[in-house]
Amino acid sequence: MSQNQYDVVVIGAGLGGLSAAAYLAKRGRRVLLLEKHNVPGGYATSFVRGRFEFEIALHELSGVGTAENPGPLYRYLKYLGITDQVEFVTIPDFYRSVFADYDVTLPLGREAYEQKLCAEFPAEADGIRRFLKRVYALGDELRFFNKLALSGRLPKVDQLAQIPLNLPNLARYALTTWGQVLNRDVKDQRARAVLSQLWGYMGMPPAKASYLYFATMLTEYLDYGPAHVKGRSQTLSQAFVSVLEKAGGEVRFNCAAERILTRNGKVIGVATCDGDEIAAGAVVSNADPVTTCREMIGLEKIPAKFWRRLRSSTIGPSSFNVYLGLAVPPEKLGLANHEVFINVTDDFDAHYAQMRTLDEPQEISVTAYNTVLPEISPPGTSMVVLTLLTYADPWYHVPPREYVDTKNRIAGQMIDLAERLYPGLRAAAEVVEVSTPITNMRYANAMGGSIYGFDQPPEDSSFFRLPHWGPLKNLFFVGAWTPPGGGFEPAMMSGRIAGEVILRQTKRTGKEA
Repeated sequence: MSQNQYDVVVIGAGLGGLSAAAYLAKRGRRVLLLEKHNVPGGYATSFVRGRFEFEIALHELSGVGTAENPGPLYRYLKYLGITDQVEFVTIPDFYRSVFADYDVTLPLGREAYEQKLCAEFPAEADGIRRFLKRVYALGDELRFFNKLALSGRLPKVDQLAQIPLNLPNLARYALTTWGQVLNRDVKDQRARAVLSQLWGYMGMPPAKASYLYFATMLTEYLDYGPAHVKGRSQTLSQAFVSVLEKAGGEVRFNCAAERILTRNGKVIGVATCDGDEIAAGAVVSNADPVTTCREMIGLEKIPAKFWRRLRSSTIGPSSFNVYLGLAVPPEKLGLANHEVFINVTDDFDAHYAQMRTLDEPQEISVTAYNTVLPEISPPGTSMVVLTLLTYADPWYHVPPREYVDTKNRIAGQMIDLAERLYPGLRAAAEVVEVSTPITNMRYANAMGGSIYGFDQPPEDSSFFRLPHWGPLKNLFFVGAWTPPGGGFEPAMMSGRIAGEVILRQTKRTGKEA
């Protein structure tokens, strides 16, 4: 084994791994980051086709805000020094929700959002106000709880009984779905649908999605606004690498970690694809925990109880994307909103059921980047991405000879659906690129092509998700599979939280993890 020992080796340069590596390096640890690809970022990257450089996955970044009203993510990135390198642009409206006979655009801010909904559904105004009051109260409690978590001041075991007194909404709704709370206050199906339109950002419909997670997401967006990285998310990923290296850390691209080395039930290092064995005081895996345990360590070394817990979680949804480089400016097609959801019906449970089939899409999002980032494509052009949530399961059964035809059929149906709102979209396309869950599995190395880690029902939401510490001493997990959960902001914050766990263990034991 190499005598060149590191305090921490981080496997994978997705946002969780980048965040953990940068944070630990800034806190004085000797860090090595290993990435199998030639660029950092995972889903926070871009690719080029023709004269267009496409954003792979970022739609609306939460938790940013402004320098005057900084959100939790902005404050963290400022601490790292990333806000000196990356500029964020606030998206001017929240989202547009479109149905066959109804179309509404929701504004930012708690008061404006509530007023708009009450004006659209006057018969439901009292219920909407009552419901949003619950959401905001819970969101504020969760924000306070997260501050405690990041500062290491969470309640001790003997203090857990005090949680219902100090955080009553958190205690009451911990295992509740969004739909259970919403349906109690709001009776109109269309109003429920508009309030729940962002279910796609969680990957589960109101009847299944965690109320805690949904409330956190909604309050973060309303209080700080959705944002985008000026340029592309690749800029953000590169900034993490810059912070890591400036703090004395190292990164090796085109260098996959093949095995996690153990001795006597303890992780001691990593073996790379080029045969190098690297000693480490702690190993942080940004790979999914199933692959980490089964393929990189070996199940014979993993406690059976932990493996059963791991297998009780289900893999979250993947995505099917149609990337369109358009030879016309956005105003030519009426592309005036950044994030638009086009719904065939307001039955989101039916939309969710469709995610396990290859049937015609029932709901897509249309992301028009030029509305916020005019310079993201060449002058006189525009860039649009159509997104459909889908699980990987049905794609496993598509014969290789039918794969191209299947993805082209679904892409065509998505363009048809988008053209209901934006006629001429197909004719304006200069570049069309399609990605499927198989694409995600290949390039992001994500189990099931998942974009959110595990599914996010109440029993697998932030507080009940797989913890950051692994089944073996000195092993840690980061990324969407761990708390806080799926999404860009949660992935970055997972690295921050895991880093703090490692630092606290170091402080207690006197050695790394």
